Amino acid sequence: MRIALLLLMASNLLNYLLQSKGTDFKSVPAYKEDAMKRRLWTIGGTTLLGLALLGSSGVSHAQETTPPSTTPPVTNTAPPVTQGDVRKDTQDIRQDRKDIRQDKRDLREDRREQRQDLRELREDRREGASQAELAKDREELRKDNQAISKDRQALRKDRRDLREDHKERRHDRRATHDK
Repeated sequence: MRIALLLLMASNLLNYLLQSKGTDFKSVPAYKEDAMKRRLWTIGGTTLLGLALLGSSGVSHAQETTPPSTTPPVTNTAPPVTQGDVRKDTQDIRQDRKDIRQDKRDLREDRREQRQDLRELREDRREGASQAELAKDREELRKDNQAISKDRQALRKDRRDLREDHKERRHDRRATHDK
């Protein structure tokens, strides 16, 4: 996409230079109009180089054009962002951090229990415990593994929520700042 836009800009520049034949560039307007009265923008070599160095963010946004729409523009019906929204997002972030700390504690506790159950299972094997006792230890170990899995999922979810809340707060701050 970027290369196509650069080629288009370069061809516009070349066409303009061939048509102007030795005109003083300072007296030439930055755009000209074609037969359909659309503005055709022409740029100099340093500007072209600058746009190329900007990459897709500069070139694609600078050259994007959309055909005229027959539908009416959509109006923003969302309520304006207030300082209270930012404050609520900050509270959500604090709560998410608290949840993450609690999930980490739960995960540490479950891993501790898992290690303990593994020790018991090894000791019971060494001592020659009954099959029922070994089955009971394996069941405890399985439950510990499930608890660890659930704690990991909760931790991932809370981290995801934290990222979302950071994003919302950043958006709200920018919206209140731009008012």
